[in-house]
Amino acid sequence: MKKSHITLLFVYALVIVFSIVTLILDSFHLSIKELVNNVEQLNQLIFSIVLLTISLTIMLLFVSMLLNYNSHRRIFKNLRRIVHNQPIEAGEDELSQMMMQLSEKTQSLTQQLQRTENVDLAKKEDIIQEERKRIARDLHDTVSQELFAAVMILSGISYSLPTIDRDSLQEQLKNTEAILTNAQNDLRVMLLHLRPTELEGRSLKQGLEMIVQEIQDKSTITVTFKTNLKTLPKPIEDHLFRIVQEFISNTLKHAKADHLDIYLHQTERSVQLKMIDNGVGFDVEEAKKISYGLKNMEDRVTDMAGSFQMISAPNQGVTMTIVLPLVGEYNE
Repeated sequence: MKKSHITLLFVYALVIVFSIVTLILDSFHLSIKELVNNVEQLNQLIFSIVLLTISLTIMLLFVSMLLNYNSHRRIFKNLRRIVHNQPIEAGEDELSQMMMQLSEKTQSLTQQLQRTENVDLAKKEDIIQEERKRIARDLHDTVSQELFAAVMILSGISYSLPTIDRDSLQEQLKNTEAILTNAQNDLRVMLLHLRPTELEGRSLKQGLEMIVQEIQDKSTITVTFKTNLKTLPKPIEDHLFRIVQEFISNTLKHAKADHLDIYLHQTERSVQLKMIDNGVGFDVEEAKKISYGLKNMEDRVTDMAGSFQMISAPNQGVTMTIVLPLVGEYNE
């Protein structure tokens, strides 16, 4: 309790004591002059007044503390109910009205958060389902069909082995080998695409060098990789890593290219990613309507407040340019 409140209670007690003393003096027809002349009665009166004043002050303090305790208890009870999203007890005073408004806002924010999380979960589930469908479709359209064709050829060879001549046998075995090689390459492309988005403790440069080495070891495409990267924030590294994976996957799967260039250039205020292949190219506007991967790359760049440009045409290869701003602590 504040000192001003205690002082106010003491003054209030003095006023009550003064009123009681005046009432007593009037009741017994005593005067101040008579009391002054009788020292013993005056001392007794003064002692009684002081004792009464202290008693009243203590009583008022106790009553005030009790009221304060009940008020705090009611506030804590309402706060506890607010934390647990339970309705609170309404009151007529200003504090109760403010608590009621706080309870309503808390419940509203909780409902909005739940709706947002539910929407995010639904979107994630949709993305997972779309990825599963895409993987199943890719497996069916590439690896599964190629393996089926290889099995049919080998079955035909096995059936006609006693009558088939050596040249035909050699030609069909070469065809089977080519089909199985294509299936193996398609499977590698899918595994590359499904690599985790996290760099697993590596820097972006180290992660990309690992992918480039893997491509050169397991495919016939030539890759040029040049960079002057320094330090980038982890979210930007993860996004760029995933974008590079997506572009490489599309190049290996669709472009029929024999050369791929990857350039990463970092300045004080931005980082630029440029990727070029010399493949068959495609119509960019048409691809945007049906390509989930292309839209995914563009959405990632948008999330990072960057600019995205994809240039291509049939038989003209593909050029992708991405520029991301570096602000605040990221450019130090």
